Formats: sequence, C-alpha cells, structure tokens
Amino acid sequence: MMSTLIHKNLSIANCSTCGSSLKFRNGKSQEHNEIDLQCINCNSIYSFKNGYLNLLPSKIREEICTKGILARKIKDGLHLSKLSKNEQDLVKGILASKSMAKQYFRNVVHPTQAAWSARAYERFEDIFIVNHLNSLLKNKEVAFIDAGSGPGRFLILLGSKMSVNSCRELKKNSETDALYRYDDMYDKNLRYVIGIDYSEEMISHSIRLMKKYGLEQYLYERIFPITGIAQNFHLNHKGLDRIHKVIVCTFQTLGNQENMDLQVQLLESMKRLALPHGTIIISVFNKKLFKDFGLRTFYGREVKQTVGEIINSKQDEENSIVRTKKGVYSKWFSKDDLEQVFRKARISNYKIMDEKSLQPVTGYAQYLKPGEQRKDVFPRAIVGLAEVKS
Repeated sequence: MMSTLIHKNLSIANCSTCGSSLKFRNGKSQEHNEIDLQCINCNSIYSFKNGYLNLLPSKIREEICTKGILARKIKDGLHLSKLSKNEQDLVKGILASKSMAKQYFRNVVHPTQAAWSARAYERFEDIFIVNHLNSLLKNKEVAFIDAGSGPGRFLILLGSKMSVNSCRELKKNSETDALYRYDDMYDKNLRYVIGIDYSEEMISHSIRLMKKYGLEQYLYERIFPITGIAQNFHLNHKGLDRIHKVIVCTFQTLGNQENMDLQVQLLESMKRLALPHGTIIISVFNKKLFKDFGLRTFYGREVKQTVGEIINSKQDEENSIVRTKKGVYSKWFSKDDLEQVFRKARISNYKIMDEKSLQPVTGYAQYLKPGEQRKDVFPRAIVGLAEVKS
C-alpha cells in the first residue's frame, strides 16, 4: 500500500484542464497503489497508476491508443470538432514518442554511452544548469521543473546529488564522478525535482531507471515524474511561493512543438510556473548549421535508430525543420527566432546566447572540456535564460 507521505504529495499539481485544486476521489488510497484524483471545479478525473501520476486531459488520453484511427481522422479533417489543431499536434508528438523510450535513453541521453553528437550537447546543458543551481542553492530553497523530461535525465542527475548511495556506477566513473557526486547543498535545499513529459512510455521508463540507479525512495517524496502536457501543467503553489523555481526546457524540446503557438504556450506556462520568482532556461539547436551539421552528423546511426529516418521535403529544409518516419518533428532556431518566442510569451528580462556569447563552464573538464564546449557545442547551441518576478 502506498505510504501516507506519497499519498499526500500527489497534490503537488493542479488540474490540467482548468488549473484548480485536485482532491482524492475516494478519500483514501485504493488497491494496488491506484488513486483517482478529481478536480474540485470541473470534475476532471486523473489517476496515479503504475507508479506515476497521469495528468493528461481525458480527451487526449482517449486518442493516444488509436494511432491508425487518429491519423486517418486528422488527414481527412474529421476530428476538428473534438480536438483543436494544437491538440492534434500534441497527440502527434505523443504517438511519435511511444516506441522510443528505451532506445532514447541508451542512444541519445545516457551520460557515457549515447552518441557523442548528442552527448556533448547534453553534457553542456548538464553543467550549465548545475552551475546555475550551485549559485542558487547556497542561500535559497529551490524547486526544479523539467518541461519535457523524457526518460528522466535530470531526475537522475539531481537525485544523485541528493543521495550518497545512488548512481554508484556514475559516481565511480572518472568522466561523470564530479557531476554526479553527492552534495549536501542539494540534499538540504533542493526541495522538489519535477519531470513533466507527455509520453507515458517515457515517464514509465524514467521510473524504471530511477529504481535502477537507487533513487526509488525519493519517488513522489522529492522527485516527481508526471505524465502531462507542459503547456497546461499547473503547480499547487501552496507552500511553494517562497521557493525559487528553476524551469528548464532542454535539448530541442521547444523545437519539437509543432507550431509557433505551442512554442509560445510552452514558454508562457514556464513563466507561470516560475512565479512569483524563478529562472527559465531554454536550449535549442542553431539553424545556422542545420544543413551541414544537423542532417549529416547529428542524425547519425544511433539517433536515426531512435527517432527514425528523415523524410524532409525541400520546404522543410528551407524552414530548418526535421521530420522523421516515426513522426518526430524538430524546428531549429536562429537567435532572432528564439527571441521572438520570448517576446510573444511576454517574457522581458531575458538574454539569448549563441556561439558569440556562450562561455565555457569550468570545473568539469573530465565530463566536458572547455575546448569541447567551444568546438562541439557552441556552433549548434542557442541558450535562453530569463529571470521571472511578479
């Protein structure tokens, strides 16, 4: 039976449909660790089942098991009365993620085994974010939220820094030991680590990985893998207003949103989650190198095995968009493109960094040398950083 503490902590999030508080539908835990939660306002029903909280809206949940039917309905324009264009695009992304979870961690995310083209980029994101957290955690309590958490990369990384006995193979590895090392500052002041991903398969795999790496004790006590749509994720802010929030969206997740409206909505949601005070960190691919680097090198053998063969049209290439046979969509950005999304989301206090302004993060040379940052990451990275205050 689920512990009372975990049962209590499921109320960390609010309704995905209207943003109101959730209540336990039956007042207590049900059998087999299954719990239903109901919105106090619109009566939407959500569930904790199979070890994770599922906050997908009901009309999205109804469609993600009907790939062939949905594809036909979208193609024939028969589904508009039930799903909006944005909802259709979100469902396409969810369906594209269904078959990738295990391969994605191994080939794209794993800190020592993934393809170097992906690993170098992610290693820079890791040390950039940890460096930022280091400065905050010295004198602030922090809640960390990963919008598009995939198989739990940051849940594992930050969990390792809160727990002495977790991630032992990474703590012993000479490349990763400095980054995954236990840090009393994280144990004391990093209150919550929340991962949101719209793929149930990604969230389910992240839970398996957390158990593998010795982090099971933190599940739904300090680390929260949640199936949900980042654009309509709402925190229950009770008790969190005094905590600084760090909201990240990394490794091109913003560019995986299939239209500008969804990209803006994602940043608007991140801004809302960060209030009354917090930090937003965005990392996307630079379209300057789209043709020369993106299609020839980044989408090498391991990545293609995971996301599928590229099926670009000439128009896609002109717009710096990747499409694959598995349904993956990826829009690459210029510095001006990312600034436009920030402005449309009404985020004012921000800076956008590219190859000309990014600076190497020091202190983790075994993980990623400054020269590797300049050579393998900066030419293809654009990073946005914003401070949010009410």
